[in-house]
Amino acid sequence: MADSEVQVPNPRKADLERLRSDLAKEVESLRKALKGPTEEIGGDRVWVGKNARAWHRELEGRHKRLGERVDRLLPAVDAAIRGEPDKVSPSEARAYRNGT
Repeated sequence: MADSEVQVPNPRKADLERLRSDLAKEVESLRKALKGPTEEIGGDRVWVGKNARAWHRELEGRHKRLGERVDRLLPAVDAAIRGEPDKVSPSEARAYRNGT
Protein backbone atom coordinates (compact mmCIF):
# COMPACT_ATOMS: atom_id res chain seq x y z
CA MET A 1 0.00 0.00 0.00
CA ALA A 2 1.43 3.37 -0.96
CA ASP A 3 1.75 6.03 1.73
CA SER A 4 -0.20 8.47 -0.44
CA GLU A 5 -3.20 6.14 -0.82
CA VAL A 6 -6.36 7.44 0.80
CA GLN A 7 -7.41 5.55 3.91
CA VAL A 8 -11.00 4.87 4.99
CA PRO A 9 -12.48 3.75 8.31
CA ASN A 10 -12.00 0.02 8.84
CA PRO A 11 -15.45 -1.62 8.42
CA ARG A 12 -14.33 -4.81 10.19
CA LYS A 13 -13.34 -2.80 13.26
CA ALA A 14 -16.69 -0.99 13.14
CA ASP A 15 -18.52 -4.34 13.00
CA LEU A 16 -16.50 -5.66 15.93
CA GLU A 17 -17.29 -2.53 17.94
CA ARG A 18 -21.02 -2.95 17.22
CA LEU A 19 -20.76 -6.61 18.21
CA ARG A 20 -19.09 -5.62 21.48
CA SER A 21 -21.77 -3.05 22.23
CA ASP A 22 -24.59 -5.53 21.55
CA LEU A 23 -22.84 -8.28 23.49
CA ALA A 24 -22.21 -6.04 26.50
CA LYS A 25 -25.98 -5.53 26.77
CA GLU A 26 -26.57 -9.30 26.84
CA VAL A 27 -23.70 -10.57 28.99
CA GLU A 28 -25.51 -10.38 32.31
CA SER A 29 -28.62 -12.18 31.05
CA LEU A 30 -26.43 -14.85 29.43
CA ARG A 31 -24.47 -15.28 32.66
CA LYS A 32 -27.72 -15.79 34.61
CA ALA A 33 -29.45 -17.96 31.98
CA LEU A 34 -29.58 -21.16 34.05
CA LYS A 35 -29.65 -19.57 37.49
CA GLY A 36 -33.43 -19.77 38.01
CA PRO A 37 -33.88 -23.39 36.95
CA THR A 38 -30.78 -24.43 38.88
CA GLU A 39 -32.11 -22.86 42.08
CA GLU A 40 -35.62 -24.24 41.58
CA ILE A 41 -34.50 -27.80 41.00
CA GLY A 42 -32.01 -27.51 43.85
CA GLY A 43 -34.75 -26.59 46.29
CA ASP A 44 -37.30 -28.96 47.77
CA ARG A 45 -40.38 -27.30 46.32
CA VAL A 46 -40.09 -28.35 42.67
CA TRP A 47 -38.61 -31.82 42.65
CA VAL A 48 -37.00 -34.02 45.26
CA GLY A 49 -35.15 -37.29 45.29
CA LYS A 50 -32.13 -38.91 43.77
CA ASN A 51 -32.94 -37.88 40.18
CA ALA A 52 -33.64 -34.32 41.26
CA ARG A 53 -30.23 -34.09 42.94
CA ALA A 54 -28.54 -35.48 39.81
CA TRP A 55 -30.33 -32.95 37.60
CA HIS A 56 -29.42 -30.18 40.01
CA ARG A 57 -25.73 -31.12 39.89
CA GLU A 58 -25.86 -31.23 36.09
CA LEU A 59 -27.56 -27.85 35.85
CA GLU A 60 -25.20 -26.35 38.41
CA GLY A 61 -22.22 -27.50 36.34
CA ARG A 62 -23.71 -26.15 33.14
CA HIS A 63 -24.53 -22.85 34.81
CA LYS A 64 -20.95 -22.53 36.04
CA ARG A 65 -19.47 -23.40 32.62
CA LEU A 66 -21.82 -20.99 30.86
CA GLY A 67 -20.74 -18.20 33.21
CA GLU A 68 -17.06 -18.96 32.61
CA ARG A 69 -17.52 -18.89 28.84
CA VAL A 70 -19.57 -15.71 28.90
CA ASP A 71 -16.84 -14.06 30.97
CA ARG A 72 -14.41 -14.73 28.11
CA LEU A 73 -16.56 -13.17 25.37
CA LEU A 74 -15.92 -9.46 25.87
CA PRO A 75 -12.15 -9.86 26.36
CA ALA A 76 -11.99 -11.90 23.14
CA VAL A 77 -13.87 -9.23 21.19
CA ASP A 78 -11.74 -6.50 22.80
CA ALA A 79 -8.58 -8.30 21.66
CA ALA A 80 -9.93 -8.58 18.12
CA ILE A 81 -10.76 -4.86 18.10
CA ARG A 82 -7.26 -3.97 19.31
CA GLY A 83 -5.81 -6.07 16.50
CA GLU A 84 -7.59 -4.08 13.82
CA PRO A 85 -6.21 -0.85 12.34
CA ASP A 86 -8.43 2.23 12.48
CA LYS A 87 -8.06 2.88 8.76
CA VAL A 88 -7.59 0.63 5.74
CA SER A 89 -7.33 1.14 2.01
CA PRO A 90 -10.57 1.47 0.06
CA SER A 91 -9.84 -1.85 -1.68
CA GLU A 92 -9.43 -3.63 1.68
CA ALA A 93 -12.70 -2.13 2.94
CA ARG A 94 -14.48 -3.18 -0.26
CA ALA A 95 -13.08 -6.70 -0.03
CA TYR A 96 -14.29 -7.02 3.56
CA ARG A 97 -17.78 -5.78 2.68
CA ASN A 98 -17.93 -8.16 -0.27
CA GLY A 99 -16.80 -11.07 1.87
CA THR A 100 -13.61 -11.74 -0.04
